[in-house]
Amino acid sequence: MPFQVNIDEQLIIEGTSYYVCAHPAIPGYPFIQEGQSSRVVQLRSTSGFVALKVQSQLRDQALCTHALQLQPLSAIPGLQAARRLVLTAADQPALIRTYPELEYAILMPWVHGPPWQELIRYRRPLTPSQCLNLAHALADVLVNLEQRGLVHGDLQSANVMLPGLIDLGAAASVALVDLETVHGAGVLRLPLPPPVSPYLHPAPAQGLMADRFSGALLILELLGWCDENVRNAAADNSFFSAADLLQPTERYHILREALARRWGLGPAQMLDRLWQSTSPSMCPPLKDWQAILPSPTMAPVEEPSPSLPTPSLPDPVAQLMTRASTLYDQGQPYQALNEYRSALERLPAHDPRVGEVMQTIDTLERQLSQSTITKQRSDLNMAVPVGIGVVIIVLLALASAIGLNRVPPSDLVVTSPTAVVEPATPLVTPSPTPTMTPSPLPSPSPVLAFRVDRIMPTELFTGAIPLEFTVQGAGLSTVRTATLRAAGYEPIALTIIAGSSDSELRLRLANLKTSLAGAIPFTLELNGTPVPGAAVTLRDFVSIRTVAGVRAEYRYTGRIEEDGQGLFSRLYAEPVATSSLTDPIRNGDEVEVLSDQPAGWYRIRIRTSSDQNLAGRSGYIERWLIDNIDVPPPPTPTVPPEPPRLRFRKLSETEDSRCVLIQIRGVDTSGWSVSVDGLRLGAVFDASGDARICGLRPRQEVTFTVRDEQGAPVRGGVGVPTRGNDVMFAEWR
Repeated sequence: MPFQVNIDEQLIIEGTSYYVCAHPAIPGYPFIQEGQSSRVVQLRSTSGFVALKVQSQLRDQALCTHALQLQPLSAIPGLQAARRLVLTAADQPALIRTYPELEYAILMPWVHGPPWQELIRYRRPLTPSQCLNLAHALADVLVNLEQRGLVHGDLQSANVMLPGLIDLGAAASVALVDLETVHGAGVLRLPLPPPVSPYLHPAPAQGLMADRFSGALLILELLGWCDENVRNAAADNSFFSAADLLQPTERYHILREALARRWGLGPAQMLDRLWQSTSPSMCPPLKDWQAILPSPTMAPVEEPSPSLPTPSLPDPVAQLMTRASTLYDQGQPYQALNEYRSALERLPAHDPRVGEVMQTIDTLERQLSQSTITKQRSDLNMAVPVGIGVVIIVLLALASAIGLNRVPPSDLVVTSPTAVVEPATPLVTPSPTPTMTPSPLPSPSPVLAFRVDRIMPTELFTGAIPLEFTVQGAGLSTVRTATLRAAGYEPIALTIIAGSSDSELRLRLANLKTSLAGAIPFTLELNGTPVPGAAVTLRDFVSIRTVAGVRAEYRYTGRIEEDGQGLFSRLYAEPVATSSLTDPIRNGDEVEVLSDQPAGWYRIRIRTSSDQNLAGRSGYIERWLIDNIDVPPPPTPTVPPEPPRLRFRKLSETEDSRCVLIQIRGVDTSGWSVSVDGLRLGAVFDASGDARICGLRPRQEVTFTVRDEQGAPVRGGVGVPTRGNDVMFAEWR
């Protein structure tokens, strides 16, 4: 049965009283969010607001271990939801007796702010500077996870919260929730079903690569959202639908053109790299986004919104906003809040007043919450004798049912059980014609006689010189020289290939004298001028793989060892089994394949490992230890040949009913004899290998034993069953 509670119902957890909050948009109902596999209840205490997530998908002791391992991550900006407490019958016996459904429920911070899914669903606009700030913030938190050897595992728009949109002083503009899927170095992977999301790469992801594709899509969505064409083309809960992924659909072209137009060629090329990837391992590492994202100074100047023309008829939205401001000035904040919500519901998505009204609603809700806490604390202090203590009931009207404060039906967690309640902030009343402070203009770029729109491919493996790539754009027939440049490397001269045209420039890298290690982005320089955002990445590795073949069941190969950290294998100095062994390598390690020769071997370089000191080490290893494919079969057990013996069968029932005839072939039976077990009946084999025993009762069932010339039992001839009337035949084999 689902967990049911009433408004203001008290839950005592760890000695602290929490009260169920009322829903801000549905009068008379508690604030409960329904997810696919959980219910999230908003609670309040004297310290602020928390979320209680009631699990139905997984109720297991592993949740407690997982929560302890997540705890250190809560210090990372944007991962405050990692600060959590799992309720168990052992720690909260009284609570679990009253509410058995709460066993293994999770108490965690409540993250204020809208989910990214909400902006997509309602086409809420963002300014270029907001988009760039949010993209940087998301990249920062994802890189923080990646560098710790961790992945979120279920990155999608519902799990990306945007507190920076309603609180300019937020520790991080972006926060991640639904952290039960986080796993990696030092954090176990909970046994949860695979996520279903339009952000997943069509090919399965492994290890540290699980977030690369989905995280990149979210960053690109945020960057492009300031473009109206992008907003209008978006799917319901994400920009791309699952059918769009890796396909040259209309949405792909719309987003790419918007990225190139507003942010330069760099982000557009990153989208190309995603669409060219055959697996998550071929997607750029998340740290590459920090290098490719434009500087905040590149955000276009946000011009003041033009004053709205005075209509011939009264503007109903302006009337609502004016009435809301008046009600607030008259000391009626609750009525003012309802008017602002009504105004937001009527505003079109592109109206410049949307952002101001949303911020005012959030400020007013917080102010009302704080004033309620103060009033109740004062009333209780007057009514309750000193020494009994104060029970503070917090009434919150958080998150309106519309705009950025609407909460979608997903497993959202959202401030800390120990967070200090912020003082009330003054209400900011939106103006019908808001203005914005212009951002500083970026440095002017040189005027070029040509334009670069696309580079294909954007990555080149240096192990197959000469290398060729194509530049598409306009005015390219004016290009006379082409060079690749990167800090710390000698310039690389390129050759212009015959057949180039005004719209297409074909370039060749014929000779690479520079020694590279890893993937290095080089800026393209045409006619001695660097092209903004145009880059080609040169890499010295064939591909990136995740180690998958170091398994216990392969111990028979002699290549699997074990220590305190678990199973491992070792690299060879040379691609021969007699070569010296070097560094350890474990399942889940990420490696760069430098060469796939000779056959059956990889020359690899360790990219990420649980022991970061091993990063950059290289050596040879059998391919099956990396790919878990074509594993050497277990050795066939050698069974020694069985020595010959007598193999008896009944030939017929044509003998006298009181006799048994025994015939042996294939061996010399000279001196052999046969006797009936337990009876004094027997016979000696003749030269033909026959012996006849008589004296039984008619059809009597007996067993007999054959003995050799020394009287020892013969193999296969001991306790052979028979009966009178039988002719028994045996071969020696």
